[in-house]
Amino acid sequence: MEKAVFLELTEKIIKSKGFGRSTTYANLLRFLVRCSLEEDAPKETVIAAEVFGKPDFDPSESTLIRVYAYKLREKLGNYYANEGSNDPFRMSMPKGSYGIVFEKRKRQLAIFQWAEKKWIRIPLILGISCLLLLLAWFQIGRQSRNLLHATIWSDLVTNGYPTSVFLGDLFIYLEQDSLNGMDRTIRDPHINSFSEFESFRNSDKREGVFTAPISYGLLIRGSLQWIKDLTRMFDASGHFFSIRTISRFNPKELQDQNFVVVGMIKTLGLFRDYFNYSHFAYDEAGEALILEREGIAERHVFSPTGDPDGYHTDYGFMAKFPGPNQNTVYLFCGLWDTGATQSLKNFTDTSLRQAIKSEIAGQLGEVPPYFEVLFEVSGIDRTELSTKLIHVFPLDEPATFWVDPGGDILNR
Repeated sequence: MEKAVFLELTEKIIKSKGFGRSTTYANLLRFLVRCSLEEDAPKETVIAAEVFGKPDFDPSESTLIRVYAYKLREKLGNYYANEGSNDPFRMSMPKGSYGIVFEKRKRQLAIFQWAEKKWIRIPLILGISCLLLLLAWFQIGRQSRNLLHATIWSDLVTNGYPTSVFLGDLFIYLEQDSLNGMDRTIRDPHINSFSEFESFRNSDKREGVFTAPISYGLLIRGSLQWIKDLTRMFDASGHFFSIRTISRFNPKELQDQNFVVVGMIKTLGLFRDYFNYSHFAYDEAGEALILEREGIAERHVFSPTGDPDGYHTDYGFMAKFPGPNQNTVYLFCGLWDTGATQSLKNFTDTSLRQAIKSEIAGQLGEVPPYFEVLFEVSGIDRTELSTKLIHVFPLDEPATFWVDPGGDILNR
């Protein structure tokens, strides 16, 4: 009997307003409920195969299942705090487990029935006061969580996907020289991805030298600031996110998450291909962004100048565009790390974000759902930076970035 009740409750939760319209979360909850009713707590690999269609899923390479489980716990908690507050039955998923726990709620007594005896009135009043404080704290928390709703970041809390932050790291590789008996770790500024490394290795004719990629990269100087800015903003809004490096990015994840990608353009991996479809072209050799408008012969080249450890000018770039599966990508980058740092700060700092929003609306008439912006960033030793918005363009939906020459969606 109770099995049918919990299956019915599952559908009620899925149809609730707060649960959202994500079929992925709905399928995940149904699968976990069925497994738990059969007293079978599934592993990550089983969930990945049965719910996400990923039979070759490796938990050591991806946090996908853990992130979805975290968000599902959050959705269940929100349901019982609101629409399901009076439900006679309750289901939850304890941390560290993928099993659903089913509980029958105990009947609540009216609290004022307990106040007949004078000796319990004082603790009762204290208890009620604490309850009111908790409700006030909860309301403040809800208001904080709503901070993202009114900004360009609203997609992260409305489209139902988990959020992953990817930091652009520098590619390095191992070199073993058997003739000289030397082992070295090499950072070559002309090699910034596995594909570029493979091209280098195929053309490397040195005798006695063996090269191999390393499974990790080097984070650049600005990475700590990027993590700090994002953590401060997301924590204030109660928004959960995971952090990884581009060298650990798996293209198979493109449809499963929202992405916040931050780094120097040359470190962006697959996301660097965005500039094949942008209004701006990326010239890696010349370390520049190039703007060529249709119908205008003039060609604009934007390239950093000055000493990066002293006074200098860099160019920061930001783009918000749709992913291949109704998810969203936020790209923050620069030719140097100064531009990447400031382009992100322009949208994580409340006052800067409001100023940029006003400028975009002033130029385009509104802030469109998807757009790209170029900033000129000047300052001394990556501090005391000033920003000037140079160009902003609206982007069409869906972005052709995800479509290959044959017309198919990439990695689908």
